[in-house]
Amino acid sequence: MGTSAVQPNEPELGSEGTKDEDLELLNKWLKYAEGSKPETTYRENSLEDYKFYAGDQDTDEVKVALANLKRPCTVYNEIKPKVDMLVGLAAQAKYDVTVVPVGLEDAPLAELMAGTLHHFRRQSKVPRKEIECFEHMTKGGRALLYFYIDKSNPFKPVIMVRRYEGRHFFLDPDGQEYDLSDHRFLFMETWLVKEEIEKYWPDFDFGSAEQFGKAADQPAYFDEQKEKYRIVEGWYYKYLDVIYFKNPMTGLVEWLTPAEFKKFEEAMKEGIDLGNGQVFKFEGNIAQQKSFRKQPFYMIFSGNFKCEGGASSYNWEGFPAVLFAAYKEYDTNSWFGAIRTAKDGQRTLNTNRRQLVYLLQTLPKGILKHEVGAVLNIDDYEEKSSEPNFHLEIAKGQFEKVGFVEQPRISPIYGLLDKILTQSIKDEMGAQDTLMGVQTTGREPGVTVRARQETGIAVLYILFDNFRESRHNSSKLHMSLIQQYVTEETVIRIEGPKGAQLLTINSQSNPQNEGFNDITAGKFDLELSETAQTATIKAAILSMLTDFAQNNPGTIPPDVLMEYADLPYSVKQRIREHWEAMQEQEKLDKEREYDLRLKEIEAKVKNKTSSEGAK
Repeated sequence: MGTSAVQPNEPELGSEGTKDEDLELLNKWLKYAEGSKPETTYRENSLEDYKFYAGDQDTDEVKVALANLKRPCTVYNEIKPKVDMLVGLAAQAKYDVTVVPVGLEDAPLAELMAGTLHHFRRQSKVPRKEIECFEHMTKGGRALLYFYIDKSNPFKPVIMVRRYEGRHFFLDPDGQEYDLSDHRFLFMETWLVKEEIEKYWPDFDFGSAEQFGKAADQPAYFDEQKEKYRIVEGWYYKYLDVIYFKNPMTGLVEWLTPAEFKKFEEAMKEGIDLGNGQVFKFEGNIAQQKSFRKQPFYMIFSGNFKCEGGASSYNWEGFPAVLFAAYKEYDTNSWFGAIRTAKDGQRTLNTNRRQLVYLLQTLPKGILKHEVGAVLNIDDYEEKSSEPNFHLEIAKGQFEKVGFVEQPRISPIYGLLDKILTQSIKDEMGAQDTLMGVQTTGREPGVTVRARQETGIAVLYILFDNFRESRHNSSKLHMSLIQQYVTEETVIRIEGPKGAQLLTINSQSNPQNEGFNDITAGKFDLELSETAQTATIKAAILSMLTDFAQNNPGTIPPDVLMEYADLPYSVKQRIREHWEAMQEQEKLDKEREYDLRLKEIEAKVKNKTSSEGAK
């Protein structure tokens, strides 16, 4: 259980042995969230959605009815491969983060910050967790990516990331904004055994947690069957009276609480030691304005027991969590995934195919009709007529007395309905044949294939645009935490045009010196771009680049072509190194040729001058 923003000497919201109003308020909010229509609607539908993905697509009544008819409960799952395709498409989307400076003074650090962000994203496995969140938002409707600081080693805090499925967190039922900016609260739950809890909070009141949920009007915090206790981490806002002022030292607008601002004024009058024998004093009136601020707080609790809590220490305006959600049902203000609308078609498809299989299995075969004595081997016919070499012996002159009743035919409406239902599921989930890799036409150029796939992806705009915004919010939050907690000199590995290389950050903190790389000092923003990079699209791009390079030699570097080629990394690296060596050799040859040409010209001028002097 990672603590969120715990500081060693953080003030408690309520003293020991006194009534904690914040804890009572959080339990009230948690009860309200659990019983709200948005939450109950989401949980009922998402549970069924997950079952449909796993192939459990029939109600208990249908299973009993099929069992009474002695018919198998066969499922023809058309939903799972389409969900897998959507998740795979999201994983193949090339996601580029560009860090841009807010001010001109931060421009030199922007490129270094971009590499730093990529490094720590890989180190914390954020891309993988983002894809897991997309998987759950596609299946059930929503997921949560939560950032926290592991302070097991207080001298070197580590930024950690955790993924919560939709059933393990609770949103404000009245919140509307996708970035959770208007949500009053956010709750995340974790179920732990007694031994784990004792490691984190030795004074934990287990009896209180066990008794709290027994009241009919209170949330439950203890599972008797699993013998686990529910630990809830709640984030919420408080409105604080603050003073905004213009800092005389930096010229920037900052804010402090009235008590903190008073101390700041006194320190400015007494003088602040800047080091190197310099002291900054300001005895004038500081420009100030009273106002208020929405400050995030957190609390980890279980029932009436508060484990820890306080004001957030993150340099971040909101909750340190990012919502990943698919589609919104506005009348209930709840989220749902891609499976929701395809369930009716899947149910009907199962019914139709089961009935078709049943008819094929039970449909009577052609019935033999004959007069008595017309068939000589009637006993063999009853036992061996299904064998391929069986022959029917008919008495002489009795051929016209033998025949078969025509076999009943199955209506073609079953096949037509099957096609309609299958296409309906594709349309509702946005998973058409082109995205599934199914070839529906003859051979065609890769550009045409790419255009068709991009048109198919346009149908999924809401799903993938929400995913894009979530990743953007995730990167901004992660970058903010990196600037706050990665303050020591650190060696990172970044990948650039010259491949992987090691760089050092935070080793030069003086902006006046060469090599300034203090990432905590800059202010940055993010720009995102992404493109679908399926195997077909990459092959089409490679074909276009190759044709252009052949028609215009020397215009496209080999490393650009290698990016879209399906080759091992070691091969790409050797080609890049060989090309760079050739470029370097070509440069040296040109310089050598230039020097030789220059010497020839100097020799000709010298000879000409000597000849004129002799004359």
